[in-house]
Amino acid sequence: MNTDYQYLVGKIQAALAAHPRTNKLDVKIMIAGGKVHLMGQTATEERRRAIAEVVAEAVPDMDVRNELTVIEIGSPCQPEDICD
Repeated sequence: MNTDYQYLVGKIQAALAAHPRTNKLDVKIMIAGGKVHLMGQTATEERRRAIAEVVAEAVPDMDVRNELTVIEIGSPCQPEDICD
């Protein structure tokens, strides 16, 4: 693996972990063809956008492809019965 590639991925991961808008460690980052691809899942569209913005600030000379998906976390369809 290329040292420059590892450095960039580490820089992006550190930015995502340290920034108060994201505090995100589980984003998969791939760099190909001068572009940063972000993959994984997040809870809201707002957080999805914030992650892409933080990455764009960390590496302003690279194109960021936000491929994160938003997963809907709702309440259960029915209450769970607990028996003693």
